[in-house]
Amino acid sequence: MAYASDDALAATAVAVLAALWFAWTVRHSGPWGRIIPVAGLALAGVVATAGVLTAVGTWPDGTAVTGRVVSIYVAALLVHGALTRLCAGLIASKYRRAVAAAKDEDKAGVTAGKPRLHLIPTVVAISTAIQVAVIANTLAVPGLYLGAVAGFLAAVLAWPLGWALRTVVRSRNHRPTAALAHPLTGLLTGAVLVGAAVWTLLPPP
Repeated sequence: MAYASDDALAATAVAVLAALWFAWTVRHSGPWGRIIPVAGLALAGVVATAGVLTAVGTWPDGTAVTGRVVSIYVAALLVHGALTRLCAGLIASKYRRAVAAAKDEDKAGVTAGKPRLHLIPTVVAISTAIQVAVIANTLAVPGLYLGAVAGFLAAVLAWPLGWALRTVVRSRNHRPTAALAHPLTGLLTGAVLVGAAVWTLLPPP
């Protein structure tokens, strides 16, 4: 059985994830480029607050959340977090070994394995999409599976979009693809998540 409180909890959790991505994007954007992620962060905060208020208001109507469900979700979250950290560590391992082996004066110039570091945001974004699917399964909110698929596509498409933007940027403002792909990853992932949260929070037609 579907409960409004569970939809609201799912929307709150996804909105919090969106806020985290927008906050990360602020750090990887230029002064003018920060306007959009800051606006997204504010919107995610509003959606999360609305989700909490809705969950509290509809809680007496019933919920699928029990101690067992919470335990399963926490266990899944810990395993998921550990796997994500492991993947990120494997990507960064070559660079870290090279830095550790270099002399102090040469550490800043180490390039071995450094390009791989640019893939970490993509891996974390894909991991976030998987987390949305876990939330959808735990709280029985099937509509969120579409949000998980959209989040996966956003993570994958950020790089080709970054490359396309780089090709149209004027030479005097030339930026590498990674410099564009990173904020795009955050913006696209955050936008997909906040959109999924709003869709989940809206009452069914």
